[in-house]
Amino acid sequence: MNWKLKLLILMIIAVPAFTGYPVASYETEILRGITYGWVVYFLVVNLFVLIITGRQFFPNVVTIAVLIAMPVVFVGAGISYLIFWFGLGYPSGPAEYSAHYVSLCITMLTVIPLALSMVAIIPFQDVEQNMLNKTTGVSRFEKFALMFLRVFNHIVFFVIPTIIETMREERQYKKWVNSSLRVSATVSIQGKLQLLGRRLSGLIREMIQVGVEGICASIQYIPLWAVEISQLPGRSK
Repeated sequence: MNWKLKLLILMIIAVPAFTGYPVASYETEILRGITYGWVVYFLVVNLFVLIITGRQFFPNVVTIAVLIAMPVVFVGAGISYLIFWFGLGYPSGPAEYSAHYVSLCITMLTVIPLALSMVAIIPFQDVEQNMLNKTTGVSRFEKFALMFLRVFNHIVFFVIPTIIETMREERQYKKWVNSSLRVSATVSIQGKLQLLGRRLSGLIREMIQVGVEGICASIQYIPLWAVEISQLPGRSK
């Protein structure tokens, strides 16, 4: 199966995410915010992503989707709770906004893997090589496209896998979960809240560190690539 057929299949699967049909037709809720339609669509999308991208790439897709979705969902829910706590909105409290964030979570865990897979199967490296091997020269627009492809390939195939592998080796999240479960039952509620606050602060610092490292790794070669691409022969008029 070539990449064009794979892309066509994923584009067809993506139609319900844009149109809402037939997902929106099954509105019976399993839990508040999670309908049968979205659960089935979630399973179908991830099954096809697994089949098309393979077992080696699929864990990376899921990991990236979780890393993107979890901060958005939990930070959004936390801000909503603060708004309710200060009496500025949401008169019904968590019962009013919880369903929205539960729905947002399953939506992001469905759409993000689909979008990442659609991008990942396109052979950008082959496109880049074809542009570099042109005997007629490279136009200014093609130079811009080459810079974009070079940065994109570096981020998708080097920066993100390296960060994910580093996080797996250090087991940052697993250590945080295990240490959270070892809280003594005799500790007061205030002590537990303080411990939870320290754990959350540590997790936020780790996420910020991952983000900064990702940005730095993404842009470190841009000056070198800019010089290299600018020296390519232009297309003769």
